[in-house]
Amino acid sequence: MPRSRAKDSEVHAYQFINEQLKLLNWDVRDPERSDGGQVWTQNECLSNPGIKECLALSRPENIVRVTEDVLWGIEAKRSHGQLEQALREAEEYARDLKRGNRFTPKFISGVAGNEIDSFLVRTRFFDGRGILSPVTINGVEATGLLGRSELLSILESGRPDIAEPSIDDRLFISRAEHINRILHLGAVNPHQRAGVMAALLLSMLGDTSPNIDERRPTVLVGDINARVQSILRDQGKSEFYDYIRINLPSTTDNHVKLRRALVDTLQELNNLNIRSAMNSGADWLGVFYEIFLKYASWAQDLGIVLTPRHLTRWVADVMDIKVNDILYDPTCGTGGFLVAGFDHVKQNSNPTQLGRFKQHSVFGVEQDAGVAALAVVNMIFRGDGKNNIQEGNCFSKHLTATTVQDIPSARYVSTPVDTTAVTKVMMNPPFSLKRSDEKEFRFINQALAQMETGGILFSVLPYSVMVKPGAYATWRKEELLPNHTLLSVVTLPMDVFYPVEVTTVGVFIRKGFPHPKTQNVLWVRALTDGLLKSKGKRLPRYGVSNDLEYTRDLIKSFVNNPSLAVPSKDQFQRALPVDFTDRDLELVPEVYLNQALPSKRGIEQGLNDSIRKSLAYLIKIDRASIQEVKGSSSVKELPPPHNKWGYFNVEDVFHLQRGHFHSIADLDSGDFVTISRSGNDNGFVGFYDKPEGAGEFPAKTITISTVTGDAFAQPVPFIATDNVVMLSPKPAYSEFDAASLMFVAQMLNEVKWRFSYGRQCYKGKFSKTNIPLPTTEAGTLDYSYMKSEVEAVSYWPYVKAVFEN
Repeated sequence: MPRSRAKDSEVHAYQFINEQLKLLNWDVRDPERSDGGQVWTQNECLSNPGIKECLALSRPENIVRVTEDVLWGIEAKRSHGQLEQALREAEEYARDLKRGNRFTPKFISGVAGNEIDSFLVRTRFFDGRGILSPVTINGVEATGLLGRSELLSILESGRPDIAEPSIDDRLFISRAEHINRILHLGAVNPHQRAGVMAALLLSMLGDTSPNIDERRPTVLVGDINARVQSILRDQGKSEFYDYIRINLPSTTDNHVKLRRALVDTLQELNNLNIRSAMNSGADWLGVFYEIFLKYASWAQDLGIVLTPRHLTRWVADVMDIKVNDILYDPTCGTGGFLVAGFDHVKQNSNPTQLGRFKQHSVFGVEQDAGVAALAVVNMIFRGDGKNNIQEGNCFSKHLTATTVQDIPSARYVSTPVDTTAVTKVMMNPPFSLKRSDEKEFRFINQALAQMETGGILFSVLPYSVMVKPGAYATWRKEELLPNHTLLSVVTLPMDVFYPVEVTTVGVFIRKGFPHPKTQNVLWVRALTDGLLKSKGKRLPRYGVSNDLEYTRDLIKSFVNNPSLAVPSKDQFQRALPVDFTDRDLELVPEVYLNQALPSKRGIEQGLNDSIRKSLAYLIKIDRASIQEVKGSSSVKELPPPHNKWGYFNVEDVFHLQRGHFHSIADLDSGDFVTISRSGNDNGFVGFYDKPEGAGEFPAKTITISTVTGDAFAQPVPFIATDNVVMLSPKPAYSEFDAASLMFVAQMLNEVKWRFSYGRQCYKGKFSKTNIPLPTTEAGTLDYSYMKSEVEAVSYWPYVKAVFEN
């Protein structure tokens, strides 16, 4: 009788194997029928003459072609208790194949289970002596099927352990999303999902996993909770048990749903080889936290914006966390920065140094007990169960220097102290809390108060903290710079906290030395991080630039040595002292970076686009004069590139004034073209009556939206709201005509990168703006060149006709 025969009860196992191999990017087509096919099913493998010669009529569930001659056999059984039997039979098949001398079977896997109880997977490797050894990843036995790159790495090394394999971000994130759906179907509330995940992961840390064969939900949940409680007790973190334990639903009808969800989630975690992944240098638990907290409204209410893992790693690298540092995060959330700091030290230390660091040098405070519990679990998976993460108000907890067994450390006390200990801070304080006394800079002050003089602090901050007037400007002028040294400010990519829409900067500060007025600050505008949005997620994309990685070594060197010479790159990086004459003392790269000269191609594309939009606007307001220009002369040839440019301050060239009224809500419909802060249709918002006291601005006026920074040359008279800045040429520049003003408007659009919703283009700020304009050999404005560029655009005659009328 053949060793294995297809049974209806094993159909689910076949489906499971096929689905997992697909997820792992194996080509599951029959190699005999399809070029590139890599997987024979039980019914297909005997179509290969070499396999048939070795196996006769018996055959495993699957044979996978790893290379031309290396095979991987997979045998399935219908219950968990038959896992060892599946491995034994897979081994027999492999040894049969080996005797044929046509193939080299190097891997076998046993799969045991069913759709109700889930599936167990174990994989073995034949070494050079023909001895079978368990396949491990980062020293932990693999619990899921494996990808081709993982098997090839074993073949290359000849050893069954895979150290720090590259983990597929897309696969991990998609599985996290899938688990979120599983928990949703299991009636687990969104705000409980991260805690449930933490409990399940803790329950898998022991030598044995939860008994998923148990059909009674109360018993399974009790088993998981008992494991969680035991681990937390062993790590001295029992106070977090109530925030992690899994609670049965109040209605018994949902008990079965919950059991199904827990079993399915454990299955997904095993498929991901999660214990191995958690033993790596990547914060994969943070992936789950990011996915689950995205759906939890309470997290947003608390101002919790989880810092993406690639950003925490980047900061830890720039800060160069060392074994003798004492690391602190007063707003640690789920522990992302602490994990990154720990992993950075792990890569650059021996086991003794790492053990000392994790026990005596990692400190964090989190205001929400449930989130703090997630941070504790995150650190436990780094082998750091004895960490110093606490729940509470960071303003009521202070760190004082101490020693433990002659090792420098710190301890929490309830009152401020003089004996500070912290050398490095990495943090991302809560955003936009409503209480006025919890502005983000207060968290910076609290962290600095715990630090030794000379220590380095990094913080993510909303852009507004570094540009806003009022209390924010007072902090910059009277607290930050008089007492500490600003080393670098980095504008972070716009989507780095997606789906939360917030413009942020990263600031590096040295504690305790008043900022020298002549010392350079490194200003960097990092617009990309190598990720792109795709179906509601941000994923790595090959070929996408990564400004963070590009500047990492430079910022790291500059933070250590601010006298370092830095090459200036227009609109990207520059080392320059703080401008203490700036009344607002704005401390962002957009104030300090140089403006790039426009390219010939950029000028042509920009003018073509803006003139097309101007014509569309005129058609919309029924002012276009298409009939009047029929038969006009053909479009002129494009002028050659212009080689001489100068930078002109807008207030030197133009009179600046604001619009005359604030709101259009109370205006009656009328005949006046009305311009507001919109970035579309020349800023047009409708036809209204002119308010009392308001004036009408003439055509050939340039308008600037204070919100978007968009500039438009207005072809018809208009009235305007006070969130528009108007530019009209001064007498010394009376040669401006419609075409040259259209050109200037386009050059103004070249500089709008300096402005955003966080730094709006108000008249006072805008008056400092310098714009690039073409000049003659004598250094005066080259009106002729400006006109020639505009007149070369095909639709300009139609727009020009309106200007001239």
